[in-house]
Amino acid sequence: MTESLMARATASVVAVAASVTPDQFDLPTPCPEWTVRDLANHLTLWSGIVAERVARRLPAPEDGSEDQEADFSDQWPARFIDGATRAARAWDQPGALEGETSMMGGPRPAKYFYDMLLGELVLHGWDLAAATGQPFEVDQELAAYARDGAAGIAEQAREYEVFGPEVTVAADAPALEQALAVSGRDPRWRP
Repeated sequence: MTESLMARATASVVAVAASVTPDQFDLPTPCPEWTVRDLANHLTLWSGIVAERVARRLPAPEDGSEDQEADFSDQWPARFIDGATRAARAWDQPGALEGETSMMGGPRPAKYFYDMLLGELVLHGWDLAAATGQPFEVDQELAAYARDGAAGIAEQAREYEVFGPEVTVAADAPALEQALAVSGRDPRWRP
C-alpha cells in the first residue's frame, strides 16, 4: 500500500522541522508578522494537537490546551513530530474521512478538515523550509492536491485575511509553486 497524502505531507514537513534549531526561531517567514517560532508553535498546535483531535472526533478541550498563544518552542521539534505523526495515523484510520467532525464551532464534513489540514502542512512546511534555507520536497500528486485545496478556499481565506492576494506565476509552473501563489505566497520569497 502506498503512503497516504497526509502521511507524505507530514513526512515532508518533519524532514524540515528536524533541522530547525532554536537559534533560528527569530528568523522571518513568508507569513507576514510571523517568526520561525510563531510558525513552529502554529504547526505544533494545528498540525499535531488539533489535527489528531479532529481526526479522532474528540470534543475541543475546555482546559485551554488548544490556546493559540501557546508556546511549544521548548519542546521543538519533538512535540511537533510526535503530534503530526499521530495525527497522520489518525487520518489514515478506516472511516476517518467519512461523516462529520468539529474543529471549532459546528460540525463539518471530515474531508473538509482533512483537506484544510493537509494544505496547512504543505503551505506551512514550505514556509518553514524557506525561512530556514532548506529544500522542501513534495511529490507532484501531493502538490497538486494542496494547490486544488488552496484554490477551493482562496476567496474565503482572503476574506478572513488568511491568504494574501494571489501571486502571478507561469501557467506551467510546478504544482507546488501554483499552490503557494494561490495562497498569496511568492515562491521566490527569501528571508
